[in-house]
Amino acid sequence: PGVGATLGQVAPGLIPRGADARVAGLTVEHLVTLRAGLQRTSGANYGAWVNSRNWVRHILTRPFETEPGGWMVYSTGTSHLLSAALTMASGESTLSLARAWLGRPLDITIPAWDRDPQGIYLGGNNMALSPRALLAFGELYRNDGMVGETRVLPVGWVAESWQERTISNWTGDGYGYGWFSREVKGHPVRFAWGYGGQMLFVVPDLALTVVMTSDPSPRPRGDGHVDALHDLLGELILPTAAGIGE
Repeated sequence: PGVGATLGQVAPGLIPRGADARVAGLTVEHLVTLRAGLQRTSGANYGAWVNSRNWVRHILTRPFETEPGGWMVYSTGTSHLLSAALTMASGESTLSLARAWLGRPLDITIPAWDRDPQGIYLGGNNMALSPRALLAFGELYRNDGMVGETRVLPVGWVAESWQERTISNWTGDGYGYGWFSREVKGHPVRFAWGYGGQMLFVVPDLALTVVMTSDPSPRPRGDGHVDALHDLLGELILPTAAGIGE
């Protein structure tokens, strides 16, 4: 029914027996803004999570680090709960929904990607879209959910997605419904950030969408690679685009 819907309402079958009572009250908005409050399954905790027999159970039995709706706890598992909830509520796989809702209207290929032991498509990683497909997705948001004359996203969804609801404790950037935000050279920028430096930038006031891809091989934390991508946007691409616009 909306982002205020709870797991207890739309996907009660996901909730493990004996789970903390707060789990049933987790809302879709808590998940999409990474404010579920559950202990993260990213970073040092990632291996134990993906090697568990039931990823959803593993996530929902983690201790709460903060109350739901509190500060941002970056966690791939929280995003995976969205995939699981969509699957249970709709009766269709996340892959099927993505192809119907995005693949066909955007005319992009969405290949199958990794699934958990119960067959639920991974909600946080490894969706191997091509740069052109990412560009089409970014343009969908830049054009307020429209593809040509066809409305693909509900009226108001882009603005809702881009509204800052929390702040990343890693970078200080704002965070909405899956989108980060910051100001670069005086321009408001919304960006999606994938593992290893897969970046999608949308700069509405310059009518600009930028895709950058990177070698996803593991790098030392803090090697400066993602910062260099932001610098490339701010020092070269935005001034060039602004000059063309003038």
